[in-house]
Amino acid sequence: MGYDLNLIRMKKIQKAFIALLLGFVLAACGTTAFTGRKQFLMYSDESVSALSDESYSKFMKTAVISKNTSAASTVKSVGSRMTAALASYLQGIGQADHLAGLSWDFTLVSDQAVNAFCLPNGKIVLYEGVLKFADNPNHLAIVIGHEMGHAVARHGNERMSQQALLTSAGQIAAEVFTRTKYGENPQYVELFNQAFAVGTGVGVTLPFSRKHEYEADKIGLYIMALAGFDIYQTPMFWEKMASANQKSTFDFLSTHPADSKRIAAISASLDEAAKYYRDPNMK
Repeated sequence: MGYDLNLIRMKKIQKAFIALLLGFVLAACGTTAFTGRKQFLMYSDESVSALSDESYSKFMKTAVISKNTSAASTVKSVGSRMTAALASYLQGIGQADHLAGLSWDFTLVSDQAVNAFCLPNGKIVLYEGVLKFADNPNHLAIVIGHEMGHAVARHGNERMSQQALLTSAGQIAAEVFTRTKYGENPQYVELFNQAFAVGTGVGVTLPFSRKHEYEADKIGLYIMALAGFDIYQTPMFWEKMASANQKSTFDFLSTHPADSKRIAAISASLDEAAKYYRDPNMK
């Protein structure tokens, strides 16, 4: 009785793949702040923070700091108020570990792009172009809260972890495919690799990015409320942004939700977020 060596190899690879997945899942479980969503985190807060420090340093070497000192001061003031409120709340409920690896900083740069970003270490950068829409503390809090939401939910770590897992899965899947009768044809191998990349992009990576955007919006509302900002101005702010953006409502191949869906999700979360409201004048 003979043995199919290719079949044996494939089974061994499949078992190794399953073991790898189980090992990752069991060793890398986390939970997001506020929403309690289970997440897959492969990297330590320290390693992610170190990478973020490098990226921030590189960005700041070419960035031009805004000369609008009044606006820059307001950005820092709003940011400080929100980070203080967030820290107080999380410490009060015994979840200060969600702040691990975060060293908050708020910078306004001289760039007319309507943009803002937050690195996983808590370094938040706003472009002057945002001030066309975020022209008061409440609207600045909307932008800053969203970016803080990404950081406190460890979205950067989660995306890095997801990409590492997909890369490993792709390598193993390609190895399995080459053991089939089609794997001897270079054209089939190339088609398989392309199909895997497209399939994981549309089916996993992009929806996951949109999930992060929705989650950051929601957490941003909670942080705004904790800091005493008016969360009910949020839908109006995004409507103003949407009207200027003229963005398509088709979001299937986008990392961000369609504007109408985003505004609807935010509106549906307002009353829940209002429960977190604290008067900033009360000690």
